[in-house]
Amino acid sequence: MKIKTHIGVSLDGFITSPDGLPAVLSMPTFEPGRSHGLPEFIAGCGAVVMGRNTFEPAVGAPHWPWPGLRVFVLTTRPLPPGSPEDVVSAPTPEKLLELMREADFDGDVHLVGGQQTIEAFRRIHALDSFGVVLLPILLGEGMRLTPAGSPPQYLRLESTRALEDGAVEHTYTLAADVAGR
Repeated sequence: MKIKTHIGVSLDGFITSPDGLPAVLSMPTFEPGRSHGLPEFIAGCGAVVMGRNTFEPAVGAPHWPWPGLRVFVLTTRPLPPGSPEDVVSAPTPEKLLELMREADFDGDVHLVGGQQTIEAFRRIHALDSFGVVLLPILLGEGMRLTPAGSPPQYLRLESTRALEDGAVEHTYTLAADVAGR
């Protein structure tokens, strides 16, 4: 089991638009679940992990975004009413990682989430692959990929491929951080 991201990032480094929506939603050619390399990426995944802020909008939505995948949520609060019974949550990334390793599913784990969840798994050295889809758009503002004050991290490029509409998917593995750890 590997934990991997596949997140849209604007050319100027934002993962969300100024109104807080994922940057990829700003692309006129975006089709949920069908574009920007997601079908190929998700085909190798058996689970998703995310923070509560990513999970909550899906509860009660007309379409469950993760059919057939195990769902793990990083949260210190109880899951909201209406959450599917098989969703697993834990208050720390370490505990959630333990629960994911014990769970019965095939494939990797898609870290669907924002800045805080990515950073939480990166800090415990549990993020195996860092996939970014560089979007041909300048958003000007929004949420950056990494929070201010996060430690520097060297990355090793594993693959690159051009996608529709000029987007480019880059996949990296995490190398030692700048301090050599």
